Amino acid sequence: MTSQQVVSVLAMLFSVLGVVLSGLFSARTARLSNEIREEADKRKEEQSALAAAQRVYEPLAQAAAELQSRIYNIVETGWVALTKRYEGHGDYTVVSTAFLFAHYFGWIEARRQSVLNSSGKGGRDDEVQDQIDGVLKILRRADDSDGFCFFSAEQRAIGELMFFWEIVPDNGLRIPHVQGYAWFSKLYRDDSDFRKWFAPVDAGMARVAQGDNSRLIAIQQALVNLILELDPTHRYTIGYELAPISLAVGEQAHEDEAPIR
Repeated sequence: MTSQQVVSVLAMLFSVLGVVLSGLFSARTARLSNEIREEADKRKEEQSALAAAQRVYEPLAQAAAELQSRIYNIVETGWVALTKRYEGHGDYTVVSTAFLFAHYFGWIEARRQSVLNSSGKGGRDDEVQDQIDGVLKILRRADDSDGFCFFSAEQRAIGELMFFWEIVPDNGLRIPHVQGYAWFSKLYRDDSDFRKWFAPVDAGMARVAQGDNSRLIAIQQALVNLILELDPTHRYTIGYELAPISLAVGEQAHEDEAPIR
């Protein structure tokens, strides 16, 4: 083999080696770029999910605050006294109490749906979820009666009935919403199947009327913990008294209230 042929062969080998190395570097670069893009997408998804959840923090905090406020009034005032306060408004006390539970479940469902329509999850919302789970567990705990006991599937079902998406015509944007009191009160009074979902409220009222506030106190305390996680600066819940009820307050209410006969 002549020197010219050797040079040609070496040149060809170097050329092939260059192509192979170029391919290897390109593959590695593509892999790294893909990993970087996937990591960026993951972070974006986590931020999107957290942002989606946070969009319902305000109405959820307010719904929880309204429910715990009603519970506080029932425990502090007594069910009989509260009913007498609104006796000129028919069944308002019963219907509005049922609504406040339903409204809370509706915004819990709104938060769930908002997160489902994004992906990933965010750090602070995990802490919110822990407090939501704490309320859910107390509400589903049967104890020795059906009073204020909503099983997990029932809480979800009521939330689904209350929740809906509002579609913005111009851009198709979907905004989470929960039905209001006017819609609820009509259906509650006119539809016996709908009203059956709230049998635990009726059973709970009977329990309270007999002087047992323990379950309501546990629910209120869990709601306060959730509100403080959702709204630590009281930006959304200003004006609400958010102190957990002590058992002493509940016991005093029992002594002040005569049982229903």
